Amino acid sequence: MRPRGFTLLEVLIAMALFSLLGLACYQLLERVTHGEQRIQQHERQWRRLQRAMDLLQRDLWQAMAHPLPDDPSRRQALIGRADRVRLVRGGWANPLLEARSEVLAVEHRWEQGQWWREFRPLEGGVLRRQRLLDGVTLRRLQYVDAAGRLQDAWPAAGEPLSLPRALVLELDAPGFPELRRVILLPGADTEPTRDD
Repeated sequence: MRPRGFTLLEVLIAMALFSLLGLACYQLLERVTHGEQRIQQHERQWRRLQRAMDLLQRDLWQAMAHPLPDDPSRRQALIGRADRVRLVRGGWANPLLEARSEVLAVEHRWEQGQWWREFRPLEGGVLRRQRLLDGVTLRRLQYVDAAGRLQDAWPAAGEPLSLPRALVLELDAPGFPELRRVILLPGADTEPTRDD
């Protein structure tokens, strides 16, 4: 009896099956890798957005009824427009107990798809500028007055050194469209209402 080998047809069928199996495994691996990259990119976008929102929230939570240094009337503690907000912020944590100002003049500005934060010590000093986020579109920036009404600009009334009860921010950020955030300011004890 002669030793029997594989026929050419059997070898071709086996090669075709192994090729299909290899192709399926490669596509699965590519999808998993691509999915992991998308998740990592989404996480990076989330961290950048969270950092920017945290900085804005801390600045607003520590807003002071103190005149802005470049306001000639010396009557405005917060000046807000449709694309920017300027305020005086206190409470800078100083864990090393170094001599430095704890009161800052801060501005958040949204322009040309970028979110900027500028700040400097109130007594003067170097203006520092941070780009918090790229690819952002500001949809709405409004201010809630003492009666709970939304205002498009601040100051809304003639009271000197007044602060709004809250700030309403709506924006589109990379990976997170149509975000809405309501941030209470010092002295606001209840949730602001929204007038539609």
